[in-house]
Amino acid sequence: MSVTKKDLVKVNNLSIGFTVEEQYIQAVDSVSFSLGQGESLGLVGESGCGKSVTAMSILKLLPIPPGRIEKGSIVFNGKNILSLAPKELYGIRGKEIGVIFQEPMTSLNPVKRVGEQVAEALTIHLPEMPADKVRSRILALFKEVGLPNQEDIYGMYPHSLSGGMRQRVVIAIAIACNPKLLIADEPTTALDVTIQAQIMELIESLHKQYNMALILITHNMGLVATTCDRVIVMYAGRFAEVAAVKDLFKQPLHPYTNGLLQSIPTLDTKGGKLSSIKGTVPHPSKFLPGCRFAPRCPDRFKQCDQNTPPPLKEHKKGHWVSCWLY
Repeated sequence: MSVTKKDLVKVNNLSIGFTVEEQYIQAVDSVSFSLGQGESLGLVGESGCGKSVTAMSILKLLPIPPGRIEKGSIVFNGKNILSLAPKELYGIRGKEIGVIFQEPMTSLNPVKRVGEQVAEALTIHLPEMPADKVRSRILALFKEVGLPNQEDIYGMYPHSLSGGMRQRVVIAIAIACNPKLLIADEPTTALDVTIQAQIMELIESLHKQYNMALILITHNMGLVATTCDRVIVMYAGRFAEVAAVKDLFKQPLHPYTNGLLQSIPTLDTKGGKLSSIKGTVPHPSKFLPGCRFAPRCPDRFKQCDQNTPPPLKEHKKGHWVSCWLY
């Protein structure tokens, strides 16, 4: 799964687990991917499939313990993230890698003015920047992310802002130091539909303007279609399908991918019944050793019930699938 541009991020054979109530549970199983500078990648799947755990491992933000990286490597901009000392990681988080979390109210400190919170990101990573330059940079960032009355907002507390405005502040913090990589973890979950569209337009615009690499974590295939170059469909801790967005939407291969695409509402489904995938993602403690999607799969056959997982194979150039049908 190589990319044409020089790899900014390269994750190889990564497995992650957690110890919960004295039971060890594997959440992510042997995943590999790479991402080039300026490229956008969508991580898609239902809740509990391991999307956020995979992406947060790039920042080494997993709680250890109870979390544990069993095996694998994560290389960002030539540095092995897993072997870096805490001080070196602090120099990367927020400066070279920016993050937009899904709930802005929990991302922001409720007792600090929003201007101070953006200033904190700048003063930590750019200590040589004079105080007047810090303030002017923050006001410029507020304008760039579409916040009105920047001087007034600078002195406000998070609770005084709407959900959409809070998320714009979070985005301002994420891009304050011109990062090489932006990770957006379900960035529109807590917002209403019209604000969702505005936030996604903003993220896409900033991604192109700054030539940042972008990892978009979402369960919304529609967002992936309009924002990403490539997409990884994830199910129960493993990759089900990896492809260029145009190829995946034109010719989805995995039955799970088909199910996700068929469940997208269209004008034709108005007043009708929405398609859905039967069943739910199993708890990680109940993941099957073989094909984990088999119990829910409409195309299941005898080979699917064996204990060997289907390998992730390249069906055609750049289009990979993990399914016994192929």
